[in-house]
Amino acid sequence: MNLAALTGEHKCIAIIGMEKNAGKTTVLNHLLETTRDKITALTSIGYDGEQTDQVTNTGKPAIYVSCGTLIATADSLLNYCDVTRELLKMTSIHTSIGEIVIFRALSDGYVRIAGPSITTQMNKIIEMFKTCNAEKIFIDGAAARKSTAAISAADACILATGASYSTSIDLIARQTAFYAELLNLPTISNKNIAKIFYADHNQEECSNSCFALKEDGSLFSAGSSLTSEAADRILDCKNYTAVIFAGALTAKFARRFLEKTRLLKNLQLIVSDGTRILLTLEQYKDFLRRGADFRVLQPANLLAITTNPVAPSGFHLEPDHLKKLIEQKTGLPVFDVLADKTKEVEN
Repeated sequence: MNLAALTGEHKCIAIIGMEKNAGKTTVLNHLLETTRDKITALTSIGYDGEQTDQVTNTGKPAIYVSCGTLIATADSLLNYCDVTRELLKMTSIHTSIGEIVIFRALSDGYVRIAGPSITTQMNKIIEMFKTCNAEKIFIDGAAARKSTAAISAADACILATGASYSTSIDLIARQTAFYAELLNLPTISNKNIAKIFYADHNQEECSNSCFALKEDGSLFSAGSSLTSEAADRILDCKNYTAVIFAGALTAKFARRFLEKTRLLKNLQLIVSDGTRILLTLEQYKDFLRRGADFRVLQPANLLAITTNPVAPSGFHLEPDHLKKLIEQKTGLPVFDVLADKTKEVEN
């Protein structure tokens, strides 16, 4: 099965990366090209489509859309989109580079896209796309752990990885498998817990509160999970069965928690989605060894992994070895869209 077919039953797909320059835009262009028969829609977490990466100062592939594609982007970027366009909606969502607007491309061409990084705003964009009869929606996500809004809004996701992460194939495969496991963590069984995530002024992206869930169903608020003191407060609390993180489960919190306790049998650690777990692989394994159980409010539904064997510096990894090792470690379909396309042409 090819990548486009794998996404077939899902309406909204997020494409996220293990690192910058992991090949997200290449994957996005491939999916746009292979879904030209549908009404597609496109937006981004942050800003994408520029010709030169602002960090590495290396060239980036441009985003190419076909006539009829719906695009949500900042109004300041409209002059950089070389398509004829029909303005459809002003969203009243404002970013640092302007208000997000939705337009329809009336010709093929290149676009630059920028969208919101807040879940509620991204959900609003998705709903607007649906009112414009979008059949397939793509979100160009940020580097992995900044893609929460993309994950929350999408039905499924694709993870891009490759040589931009490391020069070691073994390390890339190991860390990609770790992140893939986080994205596909099981969901919580107690749906009432969902209310906790949004209780703090309804600002789920801003709140880093964590709570101990006691055996009697009551909650103990431990403060911000960005501090090690929150771990102390949780551990001082008696008879709790879960720790709930409205924001992120951080390495600092985990370090203190693991230092001060041994057995964690049947303890649930609950986050909204896998992008909120900011642990090292060693910390994650340590929690599992001690009996802890990780759960999420919403799984990311990771469908596949894509690989880019070329780093921005020009360094090349052996592409087939990279793909096979990631397939072995994750059990997921792995695609190198450029190499796969070349093979199709040759055959």
